[in-house]
Amino acid sequence: MIDSSIFLEKFLQNYRFRIARPFLIGDVLDFGGNEGELEKLVKGKYLAVNYDHSVMDGVHFDTIASLAVIEHLEVGEVFDVFKKFKVILNKDGRIFLTTPTKMAKPILEFMALLGVVDKKNIEEHKHYWSEKDICELAKATGFKVKRYRKFQFGVNQLAVFEHV
Repeated sequence: MIDSSIFLEKFLQNYRFRIARPFLIGDVLDFGGNEGELEKLVKGKYLAVNYDHSVMDGVHFDTIASLAVIEHLEVGEVFDVFKKFKVILNKDGRIFLTTPTKMAKPILEFMALLGVVDKKNIEEHKHYWSEKDICELAKATGFKVKRYRKFQFGVNQLAVFEHV
């Protein structure tokens, strides 16, 4: 969970929201949605999921947003979650994700040491994903990467997945 009391954490969250906004089409599942802050940008139905993944059973969405989340999960769990996404994402739907790049690790750890970002949040990072890792995740779970780019001077990245 993001500690919004830390200025830079809130700034980075809002930055991710601005990047995600054009991709939030229809009904949206906000995977790792914290306290539901993204809902204000969604025109359709909205569901924030944090730890209880069972609420995703039997529902379908046009967009699944996963903003700065997958780095907090074990790699195998991410693959399992994306297999579930395959079932609940509508045929013409998309997944929009952001995650720090491998280059971000020492930078984030230093910023956490200084107290500029939430230290506990950074300590919870289990894996820093590369573009290759993201493409392998897509392929192994029945998706293709429709769009990929780095942002924030290469320390963050976004990917848009669609059904194959």
